[in-house]
Amino acid sequence: MIRRILCLVLSLLTLAGLSTLCTFGAQSDLATTGVEGKLYFEVPDDWHNYKVVYCHIWEYGSPTPLAPFQSKKEKCVLEADGRYSYDVSKVGGLEAGKYYGMLFSVDTLMQTYDTIMTTDCLGDTLYCNDTIYEHPLDSNRTCRAAFFRNQDPSKYGPLMQITSIGNLIGTCLPPDTTASDLFSSFLTEKLENARTYSGKTDQKIVDDMAQGLGLSQNSIEKLISDSGVKVNWQKAQSEAPKADTAIKPSAPGSVSTGQDMTIVLIAVCTMFFSAAVIIIATKKRQLG
Repeated sequence: MIRRILCLVLSLLTLAGLSTLCTFGAQSDLATTGVEGKLYFEVPDDWHNYKVVYCHIWEYGSPTPLAPFQSKKEKCVLEADGRYSYDVSKVGGLEAGKYYGMLFSVDTLMQTYDTIMTTDCLGDTLYCNDTIYEHPLDSNRTCRAAFFRNQDPSKYGPLMQITSIGNLIGTCLPPDTTASDLFSSFLTEKLENARTYSGKTDQKIVDDMAQGLGLSQNSIEKLISDSGVKVNWQKAQSEAPKADTAIKPSAPGSVSTGQDMTIVLIAVCTMFFSAAVIIIATKKRQLG
C-alpha cells in the first residue's frame, strides 16, 4: 500500500515538474518576442505635397521586410503634436535582442536613409537635420539621414557603410561588424571603383577612410598587408590617427529574462524530490 502511494507521489511530482518547465518555457518565449510599441517621425519641413507616411522595417541581414514597401500595414498615424506614429504591432511586434533596419517614406517617394534599431528604440522619435549622405550605390543620388532623439547615434542610427566611390556615410556600425571589417571589405570590393571615380589618390582615399573609421596608422598598415591588395599608401605620409579610436560594433546576442535560472532550479528540485521518494520506496521494500 505504502509503495503504491509513494509511486503515485513520484508520478505527481514528475508531472508537476514537467508542467512547470513547459509553462516557464512558454513565458520565456513570449517575453523575448512580439514586443510592441510605437515609433515616431517628424517629417522634414521640405517634404511637401505628401498625403501618407509609411514606416518600413526589416530584420537586419534578412532580404524579406516585415511588410511590403508602402503597403497598408506600413501606414502611419498623424498625432495631435504633428508627429507621425507607427505601431509595430501591425507587423506582429519586434523581437527583443534582434537588430532591425528601418526607414520612413511618403507617397511622393521621399524617404529617409536606412536606420539601425532594436526594441530599445520603441517610443523614441526619428528626426532629420541637415545631414545629407551620398547614396551608397549611386553617387549621383543623395539620402536624407534620420536620427533618434534619445539614442546614441553610434549605437542606433544611420547605418555606417562605404559608398561605391569610397566615401564613408552613417554613424552606426552594422551589427557584428568592426571598423576593421568595413575597411578590409572596402579594399577588396570598392577600392578600384573609388580610384576611378573619386578623383582622389590612394593616400587620400585611405587616410580619409581611416579618420572616419577611427583606425590608426598601424592598424591600416596591417589591414592593407593582410588584404593582399596593392595600395599606394605610405605610413610616413599618412594623416590617419596615431591611435585607434574606432567605435565598437553593435552585438545582437540574446536577451535574458531571468527565467532560465528559475527553470533550472525547478528541475533540480524535482529531481531531488524524485530521488528521495525512490530511496524511501527502496528502504520500505527492504524492510518488508
